[in-house]
Amino acid sequence: MSDDTTALVLALATENAELRAALAEAQELLIETAVDAGEMHAENEALRAQIAAFQGGRI
Repeated sequence: MSDDTTALVLALATENAELRAALAEAQELLIETAVDAGEMHAENEALRAQIAAFQGGRI
């Protein structure tokens, strides 16, 4: 391989590694966001049930 080809392959390998690391970080953040959203959804459902119970008691 010529020096230019070697440098290009090395640059591509480095960029690939950086992109893989960024993807792994993004996936981790997405999982954390999904967990938070699930917890918020459960809390929202519980609050809706409480509101319905309070409204049922006043009617």
